[in-house]
Amino acid sequence: MSPHLSQADWIVVCDFDGTITSKDIGNELHQSLKPNEFTQLQSDYRAGKISLKELQALMWNHFPMGQVQMKTEALKWSGLRPGCNDFFEYCAKLRIPVFIASCGIETYIESVIDHELSTLARSAIFAIESNRAQFKGETIELLSPPWSPADSPYPMDKGAWSVKMRTEHAPNARILAIGNGSSDRSFAGKVDKIAATDGFRKWCDSNSVEYLSFDNFQEITQSKLLETK
Repeated sequence: MSPHLSQADWIVVCDFDGTITSKDIGNELHQSLKPNEFTQLQSDYRAGKISLKELQALMWNHFPMGQVQMKTEALKWSGLRPGCNDFFEYCAKLRIPVFIASCGIETYIESVIDHELSTLARSAIFAIESNRAQFKGETIELLSPPWSPADSPYPMDKGAWSVKMRTEHAPNARILAIGNGSSDRSFAGKVDKIAATDGFRKWCDSNSVEYLSFDNFQEITQSKLLETK
């Protein structure tokens, strides 16, 4: 079932790591091969010594993992957040297009989607925007970042990309953004509704950002938000 974008009342823009999946697969992959470096980089980021953009580059440029290995290893942590497959199927049935916006890597994102989501659930996905790894043998030679405004502090400005997708594909639609982490903060003020969990939920609380709280995607489905026009 192919979403009819120009007629859509809603589009969904959803984060991947820790939102669609239960685990942050990018973190798990990095930690599995470079645990000490991972701990230090995360500590530096939390202390404000490096930006999120710098963290991404330091984690992945020249990382010792090939494309096939990454696809296979990612499946060790590919379990979905509860209700995710059903939610994507629900979007497909309502012909609501889903856009995945991630600071993760396209290689493992596509591997997990192909392995974990049903055919109907996958049919709801219209586009994926994420980092793209340039592999050289069994190494990531360079990470190519996703589209983002040049002045954005985020490695991917998901809010700006959401607006861009709506403008290009569904100008009359409202945007529901779904996320769990710090890179999802750029949704605030740029989309119509936010569904937040984990750290993003705490940030919304601290910054008086209105949101729908969820831990299980069924809570978003049961809100019937996407059935409103």
